[in-house]
Amino acid sequence: MKIKLLILTIAIIFSSQIAFAQTSKQVLAIRNEVDSINKSAKKYTKTTKNVEGISLEGTEATYFVSGKELKKITAKSYGETYKATTEFYYQADKLIFVYRKFQSYDTQVGMNPPPKVVSTKESRFYFVNGKMIKFLNGKVSVKNTTKFWEDSSSETTQMSQKFLDVYLSDK
Repeated sequence: MKIKLLILTIAIIFSSQIAFAQTSKQVLAIRNEVDSINKSAKKYTKTTKNVEGISLEGTEATYFVSGKELKKITAKSYGETYKATTEFYYQADKLIFVYRKFQSYDTQVGMNPPPKVVSTKESRFYFVNGKMIKFLNGKVSVKNTTKFWEDSSSETTQMSQKFLDVYLSDK
């Protein structure tokens, strides 16, 4: 019995290491593609649109297109007490990476004195075939078994789809 338990434990450890190595390779490939997109961004055709329903104070999205392929969307959203910048990256029309920077203010926009940034949160989301494979909340890797992972994945893919719908509405 002890030998079976030992073999099972070794198999679980081995399979988790293989999965970790596979995810690491995928993350590295995504990072390389994101770097490539950013390096070529000046060559892409850019279109800027207002996007309704993201934030109360407005959202502006810039779409970066190479030929007929959408490569990147940069969205700036404003609220009464925050500013958020979200970058969506695509490869072959599929979401591969999202970077979000959320800045909270100490008071509402338009107040005197002007608001100051009191906190900044960054998140990074990695996707393969429409499924999130890695989520960094700041520098902390979020476990894929948590509700936070599930909710963040759903929210991020829905937001991406909303921006895609606005982009495709003119096609």
